[in-house]
Amino acid sequence: MLIQIIQKIHNCFISQMSHWCNSYQSTVIIMWICFSILIYLAIVFLLKVTEIFYSQHNRDVLDKMYKAIDENDVVGCISFLQKHPHCVNEFCRDGYTPFQMACANGNTQLVKLMLKKGADVNLKSAKEESPFYLATFYYIKYPQFKNATCIRELYYAGANIDEPNGKGLTPLQMAATFGHTPLVKWLLLKKASTRVMPDPYLIACSQGHQDTASVIWKMSKGFAIEYK
Repeated sequence: MLIQIIQKIHNCFISQMSHWCNSYQSTVIIMWICFSILIYLAIVFLLKVTEIFYSQHNRDVLDKMYKAIDENDVVGCISFLQKHPHCVNEFCRDGYTPFQMACANGNTQLVKLMLKKGADVNLKSAKEESPFYLATFYYIKYPQFKNATCIRELYYAGANIDEPNGKGLTPLQMAATFGHTPLVKWLLLKKASTRVMPDPYLIACSQGHQDTASVIWKMSKGFAIEYK
């Protein structure tokens, strides 16, 4: 009888100890899971704060660079580029990169520098305009400027001179539309395609630009033309 009582007490003790151990292990596991979740949330929070800070800082830099390019502040822009070369291919608020803005302003000095900093000659703006297209449109907009160094830099950097804009018009078609004969000659001498629709020749004719149309017709027929 005594042995049975002792056995019973022993079994109860073992059972209670086992229960306590299991409870302790469960508590430790739960605490570890909670601690891991807190660590994870803290890391996510810190990463988000860092991302927001970097994004705001980057935006401020881009805004300042944009302003420098717009005001033709070459020295200021070069200073920004030396400190933040990674920004050359990042988009400003209006959908253009600093490089695209330099092309749109026909600024050869900045274009050359940005190309050395890794500017992408094939990256399009939010409006689907290539850097080369933006540079050619600068010459169309300001026909009094005869210096073609900007588009030449882009051409030799590997830009596609036949890349259309968001409306499907190539630089040659745009030059034909506005009757920019010197630009049309330059593009044709660089083997710009005339096999696009609408036909650049017909575009020039419809807009009353007979000299431009004549150049396109002669080139399409294999006649030599001279760029002046």
